Formats: sequence, C-alpha cells, structure tokens
Amino acid sequence: MDEFVYHLQIAGLRWRVSSPIELEVEDSCAPFLTQPGSADCNITYTLGRPAEYGRLLKDREPRVYETEGGYLVERTPMVTTRPCACVRLSDTDPTTVRGWIYPDRTDALHRMAQLLDVSELEITLAAKGIVSLHSSLVRYRGDGILFTAPSGTGKSTQADLWERFEHADILNGDRSLIRRMDGRWVAYGAPFAGSSQIFRNEFAPIRSIVVLRQAPENTVETLKPAEAFRLIYSESILPRWNTLAHSSVISIISRLCAEVPVRMLRCTPDQRAVNLLKEEVWGDTP
Repeated sequence: MDEFVYHLQIAGLRWRVSSPIELEVEDSCAPFLTQPGSADCNITYTLGRPAEYGRLLKDREPRVYETEGGYLVERTPMVTTRPCACVRLSDTDPTTVRGWIYPDRTDALHRMAQLLDVSELEITLAAKGIVSLHSSLVRYRGDGILFTAPSGTGKSTQADLWERFEHADILNGDRSLIRRMDGRWVAYGAPFAGSSQIFRNEFAPIRSIVVLRQAPENTVETLKPAEAFRLIYSESILPRWNTLAHSSVISIISRLCAEVPVRMLRCTPDQRAVNLLKEEVWGDTP
C-alpha cells in the first residue's frame, strides 16, 4: 500500500502525517511544512474502515462512537454529504491518531487541509497544553493582540485597521493557537484562517486578548478573570464531548485568564478604536 509522508510544524510542535493517497498541499498548509525529523504528534491514515465502531455517543456531525479507552470520530467534510473518514483517539496517547479513509471517498480528502480538518487536531493540541481560539492574531512591536468575538462582530475589521494605521502584521485572520512556553503565553498562526486567507507560521508573545463588541462609541475595560474565562471559553474550538480534552482546555483557559490581560473593547470600525486600544495597552496617545 502506498504511503505519502508529510512533516509539519504547527504551534511549535512537529507533526508527522502519513496518508495512503498523495495530498495537494494548499497555500494554507505550505508555510507549515518542515524537514523530516522526530515528531511530537503522529497522524496515520490507511484505506479502509475500522473493524468495530463502538457505542454511538453522538449522532450528528461529527458522529462520535465511544470505544474502550477512547473515541472513534466519523467526519463528513463540507465538500461532501457522506462520511469519508474516521479517526481513533486514545485517552492514553492522544498525540497518536490513527485514521481510516473510506476507499470510495478518497475524492473528498485529497488536500492536506481537508485531512487535517478531519483529524480532530484540537484534541491532540489540548493534550499538549494548547487551546485553539476563534480569533484574529495581530503582531505589533513584537507582541501579539488577539481579537476574539462571534463571527461577524469585526475581528478581521479591527485586525485590518491595525495593519493599515499601525503597520501591524496579521498572522492569522480567524484562528490562533495559544500555549504557555518558557514562562510566557504565546499565540501561533494556524493552517486554518476562514475567509481571511492569512496563514503565517509565526508566533508572538501575547500582550492582550481583546473581546470585541460593536458599539456607537469606543470604550475599553479590563475584565476580571471569571468574566474573561466565560468569554474566552465560548470562543474556544473544542469538541465538548471529549472529557479529557475538555478538562484540559478548561485548565488552560483558567490559567490564561489569570495571567494575561483580557479586555472588552466596545468599538467603532475606524481608527478611533485603534487609538483607544493602543493607549490602553501600550500607554501611547494619538
């Protein structure tokens, strides 16, 4: 059986991905390719189906089965209407993922991003102390600002304003991977970025996380950890059905909100919002 092996670096971790079909590496994944070497996380797919699926735990996308010592997750990507793959996630070794691509559905999984999307990366990331946050990541003066909010609130707008008026770098327009390293919190870009199409394999130490709300006037306040936790948790990307990963993410977010300033920015979509936040976070006046 053919084996096509790809090596990636995501959130500072080395990943080995093995597929029975050759994958197209899109622009979103190309910056994350790296040289072969020892891997922190392994994802291995074969053609076929698992011998047993286990007890049905969740009967909607994704379909989840409970097995001895873990879960089996069956996915239907957006490009198709029928399940095309499943992965087995072990509670004892969440950094090793075994997957099956259904032989008659290989057409739906011929791209790297598609395969990563069905591999439940957030569960492996959580086991490594990393949380995935629905947010735009901007780097300014070497530090990171994360804009987080429900879709349509203005994350990309605020990131674009910082790029336009402050020449900040946008590292990702939709998703950030957050972890604590060497005594500080850092945020990485990811190979998923929604409609922004900004995929940079770079990171920045987090200066502040900013929760956005649209408003006719600009105001900013630093949130208490409990309120910050509620809002950050609501925008974290994690299958809640996975008990161990869910518990890990709760611990990560709790510590994050206790150690990193989380601010609420009620804002207008213009330079005034940039000026107010810059003054609050860096002490600069326009």
